[in-house]
Amino acid sequence: MATLPLNNWSVASIRQTSGISLEEIARNTKLKVTTLKAIEDANFDVLPGGIYNISYIRQYARAIGADEGALVKMYRALSQDDNQSQAEDRR
Repeated sequence: MATLPLNNWSVASIRQTSGISLEEIARNTKLKVTTLKAIEDANFDVLPGGIYNISYIRQYARAIGADEGALVKMYRALSQDDNQSQAEDRR
């Protein structure tokens, strides 16, 4: 399984190195290509949120052969950073 450094959300490069297309992942996971692209772009605001995001990221990780736990951990760290930034913007 591929692993990622925790400070770098570069899941698209893992997918591309593996030679897997977004369309192939979409067929296998039943997730929309736009959802998969949002995951690759770390554009989590367009996803439904909560446990759905975790599930989508786990499915994506399995599809590209990445460590599910590592991606979820990174997602949570990125989401926490986004939440803190949004809270600071509201002040």
